[in-house]
Amino acid sequence: MENPYVILVSPRDNEVQLVKEKGYKTILLRKEISFDEIFDVDIPVEIDLNDEETVLEKCLQLADQLEIISVFTMNEYRIPLASKISEVLQLKCHLPYEASLRCRNKKMARQKLNEAGVGEVQYCLVNSQSDLEAELKGIDFPLIVKPSNDSGSKNVYFCKDKAEVSTALHNIVQSKNNIVGQSIDTDILIEEFLDGPEFSVESVTVNAQTTVIGITKKLVTPYPLSIEVGHDFPANLNADEENEIRSLVEQSLSVLGVDYAVTHTEVKLTEKGPRIVEVNARPGGDEIPHLVKAVTGVDLKALAFLVTLGKGIDSLDLSSSTVPSASIRFLLANQEGKVYFDEQFQSASIREQKWYVNNGESVQRTESNFNRLGYFIVYGDEQNPSCSKADSVEKELSITIKNPLEI
Repeated sequence: MENPYVILVSPRDNEVQLVKEKGYKTILLRKEISFDEIFDVDIPVEIDLNDEETVLEKCLQLADQLEIISVFTMNEYRIPLASKISEVLQLKCHLPYEASLRCRNKKMARQKLNEAGVGEVQYCLVNSQSDLEAELKGIDFPLIVKPSNDSGSKNVYFCKDKAEVSTALHNIVQSKNNIVGQSIDTDILIEEFLDGPEFSVESVTVNAQTTVIGITKKLVTPYPLSIEVGHDFPANLNADEENEIRSLVEQSLSVLGVDYAVTHTEVKLTEKGPRIVEVNARPGGDEIPHLVKAVTGVDLKALAFLVTLGKGIDSLDLSSSTVPSASIRFLLANQEGKVYFDEQFQSASIREQKWYVNNGESVQRTESNFNRLGYFIVYGDEQNPSCSKADSVEKELSITIKNPLEI
């Protein structure tokens, strides 16, 4: 019997390779398909993914001719579409469409969690300057202002007073569409600032049962920039803190209706206990899956595909070579100018290193996760945790930014 097909919705990572390695045939949906991709998949389909009706009609046509067993993507923007296709094709194991919308839209997630009394956070929704005065009553500053359905910390503002909120609102309103052409939700989310260290919880839910795979410590610059500068896995938490965070995430995923998904849930540990920042129905970015696999042997990306087949962690071939801890550190530009670094720099501690820029290249000051200079990954051992090794490497690795006046 011919191998069944998997629909891949605008994949952003190694989804095609994952599916092929498992022995399935591939149907690629993307607005524009590169020459290389045409030969890498079985059926390439160029289609406007923002035209949901046309996409669903095409998928139904394909399903009439082919055996389709899964719809898969790790593309943040396309997860709801993948869920909708799965629903229309009546596939058994998929993230429910309503849950996919709640994970994609921070407004919907916050409403649902507060209604259920799970980690309540003060918030309001505003879509014009005229709403501001009334909506801000009873909410204490500082506040976070952000779009409901964008990603990558784009247009997220830390505001200390009403004037700053007004400016943030003005800036967000100017952004009509996100980077894939989807409309930005007109409801802008304003919520209390959650003060405390930040963590992410990597977990998998199959048949309504959630397994927490681990907790990552996130190193973030102080506001107003909020740039992620590193991750340590596993996080060094005491038993009570870890149990509180795990419990909150498990409850939250249940309330949001998440099933058949690998999730990456961002959490702040505040004085009032842990609070949800956002829930993402995909593996974490910024090489977190690399850290998790190094420590636990669990391949989060492979697992994200397997859950669409109704399978869990027990279906993985776990890596037998694991380490006690793993860390990543991102390299930042502290000013605009030309960047200089030692391209030949080596350290016995570094397991992987990548530069996003060339030596001598002009760079902007790092002000978001989108314009960092590069990263390195280290593993810990029984004597030295990875975070300590990472700190040592950072001291050795010299980066110089020369602005035009200094050159």
